[in-house]
Amino acid sequence: MWRSYESPVFGILMLEIKVQGAKSLKDRRQVFRSLQTLLRKRWNVSVTDLGPSGSWSDLAMAVGIVGSSFDSVEDTLSDVMRFLNMKEELSEFSIVRMKREVEKYDVF
Repeated sequence: MWRSYESPVFGILMLEIKVQGAKSLKDRRQVFRSLQTLLRKRWNVSVTDLGPSGSWSDLAMAVGIVGSSFDSVEDTLSDVMRFLNMKEELSEFSIVRMKREVEKYDVF
């Protein structure tokens, strides 16, 4: 028997990043792992490398979060975006494109 639950809200942030000065896949992976560790530790979000697998300087990544309210998911993704923009100014990568979506999953 199912109880009445709130519908989950999910958010995803897609990023396309250019790693300046990358001379190998190792350089690209280091930038990704650094960002992945920081984002997971600070906001407990999922972070994945989407490729392209053979490129040294191009990186596509996704940040995902599931929550119980639209506002909390929106706020977390906004915080992540501000953080990434700040890191961009201090690091060896530039954000080429960023797209964010937040949806309520009401089929559950």
